[in-house]
Amino acid sequence: MGQVGSHLAKVLSPDHRVTVIDSDGTRLRAVTESLDVQSVVGDGARPQVLDRAEAGSADLMLAVSNDDNVNMLSCLFAKRMGTRKAVLRVKDMAPFRGFRTFLRRNLAYDLVLSLEDLAAEEIVKVIRQNQAIGVESFAEGKIQMRRLRLNEESKLIGIPLREMKIPSGVLIVAIDRAREVIIPGGNDVLAAGDEVFVLGEPKGIAAFEKKTGLRSVHLRKVVIVGASRVVVNVCAALKRFNVDVRVIVADREQARALSAELDGPVVLHGEGTDVALLREERVGDADAFLGVSADDETNLMSCQLAKQLGVTRTIALVQKPDYVDIYHHLGIDVAVSPRLLCATRILSFVRSGSVSTIATIEEGKAEVLELEVQPGSRLVGRTLADAGFPRGCVVGAIAREGGVIKIPTGTDTLRALDNLVIFVLREVIDEVVDLAGAR
Repeated sequence: MGQVGSHLAKVLSPDHRVTVIDSDGTRLRAVTESLDVQSVVGDGARPQVLDRAEAGSADLMLAVSNDDNVNMLSCLFAKRMGTRKAVLRVKDMAPFRGFRTFLRRNLAYDLVLSLEDLAAEEIVKVIRQNQAIGVESFAEGKIQMRRLRLNEESKLIGIPLREMKIPSGVLIVAIDRAREVIIPGGNDVLAAGDEVFVLGEPKGIAAFEKKTGLRSVHLRKVVIVGASRVVVNVCAALKRFNVDVRVIVADREQARALSAELDGPVVLHGEGTDVALLREERVGDADAFLGVSADDETNLMSCQLAKQLGVTRTIALVQKPDYVDIYHHLGIDVAVSPRLLCATRILSFVRSGSVSTIATIEEGKAEVLELEVQPGSRLVGRTLADAGFPRGCVVGAIAREGGVIKIPTGTDTLRALDNLVIFVLREVIDEVVDLAGAR
């Protein structure tokens, strides 16, 4: 099961009947004591174990253990037994490249995900988006949601939202304050340390970023610590943008192998926590420093040292999802959890159809949904002000046929087949989905 399975069970169990399979009885007991789930002890790759879990009548099988072979067999057997849909998580996507159709047909999965690919994609997206600590796109990139942390020097602190001069085409949809998610009103006031969720057109959001006092970054030089597949994928992506990349690897043999595999980046043998080496390589001049080794402690310490040397932005890979918030408090600009990314992508798949999850916030306390207004819904023909949306949600954008995108006001009238981006607290998700007639 692992961290991904535990997180998914936590998010899905309030609304679904969840059965967790794990060969580790102690780990299972810890999960069942804290969550309302069923459990089966055993190897998920064995048909008799899947049968005890009633896989044959399941709507969805999530094969997300740390063993690729177990996951593949679990998907195959579960689908053959009658499971409607199956999600396969793998560490290594290399065997799938060039054989994806063949493997999908023969392993019978509906969606395949790799933590390393997801992490690399997120890291590249983050370091190319100025000072945002999280970026999600909607409507083919025409609408974005950025998560911005306000520092003590921000000019927005202490100003009620109704008095704030927000650029056209931008909405402040939520505030994350000390891990509590707030859907703000006009009288709410921003404070230092708040993480503000801003949704709108990219140009408008860029203008809003300037108002926060955060400095824009032109990506020229990036330093990376680690030798994982995440490093390889990030380097391949950055090559397209002519970025000077230097990679620090602790193991000499891994450094040689990585140097032979990468085309362009300079690979150095050394410790990412060696201050002398970091100074020698002028790490302080880098626009971004990435701690993406397999060791969380190395990632944290190397990023902290790089920050002290003057790096503009630090990003650390975090293996344990619960540590993400701790990293923020310790001064890391962005903490990327591959397991949380995987869980978010799977949640989107679970809700596929007329509802999908763009992002989850604070371990599911809130979600950003892409939701299609169904013909016959109570929303059709009503203005946003009169639509009856519950407190705890805000409609941030409307996408219509023909590529029309609107950042709405209360006077906008909703139509059938409108695609809405909605920031919604967990406790009112079902009410919002039902209101749109999406199930």
